[in-house]
Amino acid sequence: MNKYLSDKLRVISFISMILVVFVHSYHLKLQLGEEVFRLDAGFNVFIQFFLSEGIARVAVPIFFIISGYLFFLNFKGTKSEFILKYKKRAKSLLVPFLFWSILGLIVHLILHLSPIFENYRLDADYSFIGVLDLIFINPVPAQLWFLRDLIALIAFSPLIYRLIKHLRFIPIILVFIIWIVFLRFSNKFYSIESILFFFLGAYLALHKSEYLTRRLTKKYNLIFLLLWVLIVFVKTTLLFQNIKSAVPYYLLHRISILVGIPAIWTLYDVVMNNKESVNKTLLTLSSFSFFIYLFHMPLLKYLQKGLFYIVGKNEIVSIVSYFVLPIIMITVSILLGGLLKKYTPKFYGLITGGR
Repeated sequence: MNKYLSDKLRVISFISMILVVFVHSYHLKLQLGEEVFRLDAGFNVFIQFFLSEGIARVAVPIFFIISGYLFFLNFKGTKSEFILKYKKRAKSLLVPFLFWSILGLIVHLILHLSPIFENYRLDADYSFIGVLDLIFINPVPAQLWFLRDLIALIAFSPLIYRLIKHLRFIPIILVFIIWIVFLRFSNKFYSIESILFFFLGAYLALHKSEYLTRRLTKKYNLIFLLLWVLIVFVKTTLLFQNIKSAVPYYLLHRISILVGIPAIWTLYDVVMNNKESVNKTLLTLSSFSFFIYLFHMPLLKYLQKGLFYIVGKNEIVSIVSYFVLPIIMITVSILLGGLLKKYTPKFYGLITGGR
């Protein structure tokens, strides 16, 4: 992998992580004690849906594509390679997953004693089996579902390797059909979306890695960018219409992701404008992408609930907190990550998988 592509993956991962934080900043429905705060119309609703349920939704598919690509890049499929990959991913994925899942559960149980959070996740089962579920399947830090799915995909990587290596694009087409046809399909144990885009990343690594090194022109990026924004705008507008079926909304959601991924990918080439090096500050910030991912939830939700509990519930507070709290959370994550990395490098390496 050349430096340009390496830097591109790091910067796009950082941008995608910022988008993920805004996905989680969405709060049109918040439970505060016995009260439920719901916003049903207006500019605030449109903005939050447009950004969090529209633009930002390309982030996770991008992460799965990058994960699949990096896992299978220069991969020959030998037994020793799989063993080495498993050892590395146990350190880089499994250890952070367990640490942050258990920490999140402990913090949640402590905060659960407060009147602000006492009714949060009332449906949670705190029996022995329920606690295991809260650690391994449905962690309190909800963002850990990504690591959960990624770990499962890597566990089946020998099968995935053979499918993609020998059947090439056929498995991707089959999963894509499921992803499109079953628009509202969901499962607590895995995501069809994670399988689809991890498969795509694997395919690019094993067969078409040269596609990622191509630099597209501003013309192509403008087409993807405008089309992406238009689709998300139409999808968001549908929420305010009295449509009898949700199918058009979910279909546009899928299409917006498919268009948004190349829009983000080619935007980097346009911004770089044939430069070979990225600003060092941006690369430094991008090194904290994984820590931001691990740290920002559920703390962001706790801050939101605390803010509404103290200040009050209205549209102005809602829209301001929607933009301000993610910025604060990202800044705090980078500063804290920097301090931990400087003064406790071994501990930081442990909880971030050596990143």
